Amino acid sequence: MGTPFHFEHRFRAVSPAAVLAAYFDDAHRDEQDRATDIARRDVVEDVDGPDARRRVSRVFPRRQLPAVVRAVVRGDLSFDETIVWVKAADRIDFDIRPRLLDGRARIAARYQLTATGPGEVLRTYDGTVDVEVRLIGGRIERVIVDDLGRSLAAAAALTQAYLDRRGPA
Repeated sequence: MGTPFHFEHRFRAVSPAAVLAAYFDDAHRDEQDRATDIARRDVVEDVDGPDARRRVSRVFPRRQLPAVVRAVVRGDLSFDETIVWVKAADRIDFDIRPRLLDGRARIAARYQLTATGPGEVLRTYDGTVDVEVRLIGGRIERVIVDDLGRSLAAAAALTQAYLDRRGPA
């Protein structure tokens, strides 16, 4: 069943394209990774076609497993992240697979950008966290959603600062 999530942020930006340019700027991504405690990100594949861009990364967070999980699960918080930017739709689809739990955890999400008015772009991030572990799976899912919310808020603030530095396009 999983735990659904929905996060929104409004950017002061001229268009969804401006926000997407920030998303795919390597220096900006590195700044966001530092702010969200990512120690290392290895890009395994990055294919940019006319209709879509697909990037696969292995991500190594600096932070440790939450206490509720550490008592039961061994390993670290590294994960494989596959994103597909559907260019015409201003959308990025995410498939995130934590490397612990032997494939029993997954985050499926959609990052959608919509111009909502002059100089304003709405980012919605919707998805589901699934952790298939008897008795505690739901609790782990809620911890992941809470952490995701904090990371997205920090990333949004950095993206807005990036957009403000760049000025109107």
